Amino acid sequence: MTEAFWQIRSGIRDSLESTYRWWKAWLERHRYIRLAYAAYAWISLAVLVFGLIWYKDVRTMMVQYLWSFYVLLQFWVLCRSKTLKWRTAAAFVLAGILFSVPFSVLAVSAVHAVFGGNPSDIWSTAGLTPVAEETFKLIPLAAFLLFSRRASALSLADFTLIGAASGTGFQLMEELSRRWINSGVLADRYGYSVTMLGGETIHWDLFTLFPGRFEESFLPTVMSVSHPVHTAMITLGCGISWRLRKRWTAWIYCFPALLLLWAILDHAAYNGQYELPKWIIRLNDWTGSGYKTKPVFLFMLACSLLADYWALNRVRAKVPRLPTETWINPFSEWWSMGLAIVRRNGRFGYLAKLFRSRRELGFVLLYGNAEAAGTEGETRERIRRIFAAAAGAAILLLAAGALAGMAQFATSGTGSACFSCLFDSLQNWWDGLSGLEKGTIILGALALSLLFFEFWPAVGIALTIPGIAGSGHEIASDIRDPKRLLTPANAASLALALLLSRLPLGKAMEWAVKRGRGRLAKWLEKLLRKERDLPGPEKPHGPPEPEKPPKHGDGDPDRPPDKDNDANPAAAGEPVHEVEIVDQRGNPVGEFDEIDLKNGVFYEDKTAKGLDIINPRTGLPAQTPQQFADKQILAKTRNRILNLQTKAAATRATPHGSSEIPSIDDIKSIRKFVFRLDGDTPELRSAVENSLNRLRSEFPDYTFNVLFGGKP
Repeated sequence: MTEAFWQIRSGIRDSLESTYRWWKAWLERHRYIRLAYAAYAWISLAVLVFGLIWYKDVRTMMVQYLWSFYVLLQFWVLCRSKTLKWRTAAAFVLAGILFSVPFSVLAVSAVHAVFGGNPSDIWSTAGLTPVAEETFKLIPLAAFLLFSRRASALSLADFTLIGAASGTGFQLMEELSRRWINSGVLADRYGYSVTMLGGETIHWDLFTLFPGRFEESFLPTVMSVSHPVHTAMITLGCGISWRLRKRWTAWIYCFPALLLLWAILDHAAYNGQYELPKWIIRLNDWTGSGYKTKPVFLFMLACSLLADYWALNRVRAKVPRLPTETWINPFSEWWSMGLAIVRRNGRFGYLAKLFRSRRELGFVLLYGNAEAAGTEGETRERIRRIFAAAAGAAILLLAAGALAGMAQFATSGTGSACFSCLFDSLQNWWDGLSGLEKGTIILGALALSLLFFEFWPAVGIALTIPGIAGSGHEIASDIRDPKRLLTPANAASLALALLLSRLPLGKAMEWAVKRGRGRLAKWLEKLLRKERDLPGPEKPHGPPEPEKPPKHGDGDPDRPPDKDNDANPAAAGEPVHEVEIVDQRGNPVGEFDEIDLKNGVFYEDKTAKGLDIINPRTGLPAQTPQQFADKQILAKTRNRILNLQTKAAATRATPHGSSEIPSIDDIKSIRKFVFRLDGDTPELRSAVENSLNRLRSEFPDYTFNVLFGGKP
């Protein structure tokens, strides 16, 4: 049985390698393919620049690409003893997109087909989804270990990098989908990851190690590290178990299994939070509530790097070393490459390749089986060429390439608890785009991917976006009603439809039929209209932009429509919305939701929904009415009045507020506050009255009133 398995495995691998060699030879015979690719890449880059200027969704895509690249780059720097190339890491990012995401969705669909229920049920979002996602993110590692000839000669850092790359690909598609489909008042004002009761829940911070963690910013009790960290920790555990299997016997494989269970627990506890059974919450508390995961992983990574270099020094006599190197260590490697950058002598690229290839040869000598040993000669020859070039004269091209940099792109950054719940909204968003916008996003994704990855991973990423987004309703229907996949005819037709939807030519033909000949004229007209949407404080000359209706005025039947965009609402006696007060340095020190200058009233809108949610650990609400009133009404109003009296120096409009706002002198004389709450319970009324009485005693020259059951 074992022999038959390895024969099948070798047959599959030999077939894939044969196909790859044929493809390389075919490309060599048809050189014009390379020219066509170069032209296509430049056109895609131009379209990307065009899309960044005109389309918000393209800018959104670039933001998430840069964040994902930044996370992967952090792992690339930390995994110092790696032997994998960057193109290999990029391939694992693509594998996380193409395999981990679809297989996790199919697993959820299969379970619901058998047991029923919906993906939004708590047992699915906090039980089934974490198990499926954390397990299927390991598919790329399993495939690599099964088919690669170098599987036995990987360093522990290689295992870490493989898991981090596949987790990065999974999180890239998950967060990109969330960013695209997220909308609403909170999303427009604060970002796609802000909720009413939880505050900011997905954190992308430039100066944070492994950004992208899941944690509420208001009174956080649990958190979940990003997908790359969870997967990297599990795959590193697999590498440690493989390295120690002979010394610790098969029991050592319990270690990565425990790490997998830990990652699932962290994921489930964050998704379920107050709706999970108490014993699960208590178990999560014992493991650190998600806050201990990253420190444990960093400790494991540090120990694995020490073990890798300790092992390499056992064979240091058999691998090339620089004249200044007595022991192989990361510090001497960093020092040599740092000097190469400072001196600009062109040796940086060669030194980086030399050190990586030297580690590859060392681990082949240490742990490689017969298959890995077959690559020793090729690796030695590559090291010989690199070593000779590194010791030679400076190469300006390599120096220029080594000194090339990339600008960092920062943004503030919850959505659905499970990725499989996003498909319906994703296709609604996709179907609402024009043909030009779709084409811009696809070509922009290709050009953006080419900046960081090889050509084929870039093409795969670019074509995955329209394939998944354009098939969202079909995928969501299968998740909601998985039993329709049980019919062979339906399954075959669905597979064919999904396959055809992924073909760029089929998409182009469909687009051409729908748009017709008059589309070019519409494009030109749309380009002229888009001038008013350019970002920045100063707009270019062009058609005037119509004023957007104020956010708080939407759906208000008592408010008359704007008749003149240039009229000053203060002069016309109309209320103004979202007025921000700033100090002398321009720092914000408060904001008023609505100001009625004619009647001299500040209106403050507060949402009081969700106060009755019970915390299962305490048996009490997550926030009592009195806590809500003290925080949202007493504390914030007190600070706003004090800042208005002492710190405020000017006023300014917010992005979604009224275009014409009053001056700071116009509002300093107002002494009346009216709070509008959308909730109305006896407990809430009592709590709010307590807070208002305290405000009345502290500020006797002000008037405070409240309206229950109204706005926001």
